[in-house]
Amino acid sequence: MNLKSRADHYLPIRLKASLLGVVGSFVLFAAYLAIPPLGIFSGILAPFPAAYNRLVHGRLASLIVLLGSTTAITGLFGLLAGCLYLGMCGMISYIMPELLLRGFGASRALFWTTAANLLIFTAGFIAYSTFSGINLQQLISAEIAGSLKQAVAVYEKGGVTGEELELLKHSMSTAAELLQRLYPALVTVMLVIIAGCNLVLVKKTTAKTAVNITIDDFSTYKNPDLLVWILIATGFSLLLPVSPITTSALNVLLLITILYLFQGVAIMSALISKHSVPAIVRILLYALLIIQPYLLALIAGIGLFDLWVDFRTPKTQENL
Repeated sequence: MNLKSRADHYLPIRLKASLLGVVGSFVLFAAYLAIPPLGIFSGILAPFPAAYNRLVHGRLASLIVLLGSTTAITGLFGLLAGCLYLGMCGMISYIMPELLLRGFGASRALFWTTAANLLIFTAGFIAYSTFSGINLQQLISAEIAGSLKQAVAVYEKGGVTGEELELLKHSMSTAAELLQRLYPALVTVMLVIIAGCNLVLVKKTTAKTAVNITIDDFSTYKNPDLLVWILIATGFSLLLPVSPITTSALNVLLLITILYLFQGVAIMSALISKHSVPAIVRILLYALLIIQPYLLALIAGIGLFDLWVDFRTPKTQENL
């Protein structure tokens, strides 16, 4: 009798949490679709309601959030938008919590979640290309070129003319060619960032619940030592005069650079915590990382050289 009353009491709570999750995830992803590029920040958080429900209220609650949000997104924005929601949010909000509950560490959970996401995206691209008869490579190239043309038009309306406009067009054309070669790596990075942000939210929100998961502190993050050999091999591959090889090498190089950037940021986070840096200084440092690309390169270099220097290990002075 007592067990039945507990179940009857818990069911409305779980249902209410699921419905709130549907509303939250739908609003976040709808903002991402309706208000580009500012909506990208809400799109990053869209998987969180379903992930939280999976950890706290179970699989059924998570499925309700996913299916309800997918239905609402599809009804308002169309089938492709619904598929995009499932591709971006489905794997992250369902697979990642499952892996965490099975004892996977943060890095392994992120890796396998991103791998599953990429598999779903690839299968979706192939299926769409096959049944629609549209070459997705050409479609992606056309979308990139169209977006950059719109950017140039904005500058023209803003009064940019003459040599400055020609230089801008040349820069945009170079950027378009680079994006057309690097979009696989960029999509991968985007999925890692989305999964990572939701992992941080999960860690913060489930810390005081009965959920039994262990998520390591980001400041301890370290890439495998063997990754540097892949970096070296990729560098040599760029010297080959074969376009498919150099394109693949560029994508791998970008991914490895991002991984070392993560390690560099983890080192910076560990040093900041160690030396009790004021909050305002921390905010300024992280803001600089967002707006200053040269600083990003420096932090990635620190992450790479951590293999030999080991910045986070306390140095002990030897008595002479």
